[in-house]
Amino acid sequence: MRVALPGLYIALGLVLAGLIHIVAVLTLPLIAPRNAQARITQLGPVNTMIQIPAPAPGRQVMPMMAPDVRYATCRYDLSNGPVRLRARNADDLWFIAFYTPEGSNFYTVTGSDMKKAEIDMVISTADQTVHEAEVDAPEFFDNLVVVNSPTTEGIALIRAPLSGPSGAARAERLLGATSCGPHSVSRQNP
Repeated sequence: MRVALPGLYIALGLVLAGLIHIVAVLTLPLIAPRNAQARITQLGPVNTMIQIPAPAPGRQVMPMMAPDVRYATCRYDLSNGPVRLRARNADDLWFIAFYTPEGSNFYTVTGSDMKKAEIDMVISTADQTVHEAEVDAPEFFDNLVVVNSPTTEGIALIRAPLSGPSGAARAERLLGATSCGPHSVSRQNP
């Protein structure tokens, strides 16, 4: 079967257009000027928990934020050592997700997984030592969760779904009480 010359050009043009489309879709997140890291950088300093304002039409920090969810975020930098994140879990629906600057999720924990009201996490790189995570750690550090980040910079995002309209104030109060900052070695009860 012979393929007519114009048909071959059309087929090659479609294949080339498909390849260009795939390359554009895969590289766009890497070159986008308003990616998640850039948007969160504008909210405040590094290693600080920032409560994101409730989303409203035309006023969203990130795209596709749900109106029945409240958010807090910490843009962390581990170049000076581990970072400690503390929160009070309101219910089993809460979750904390950790992302690289490029937006790849590398760790997520839900409120139901934590099975406790107080969430205490240390974010570190694989080559950083977290003394409280050692085998001979005091009992009050038994609930400490150590998250190994694949990069020295990243984003921790707390997502707190509302159980109803009346739950907004409680969720916002609990998110406002969360903290994210440099981890200091302490042998006293935190």
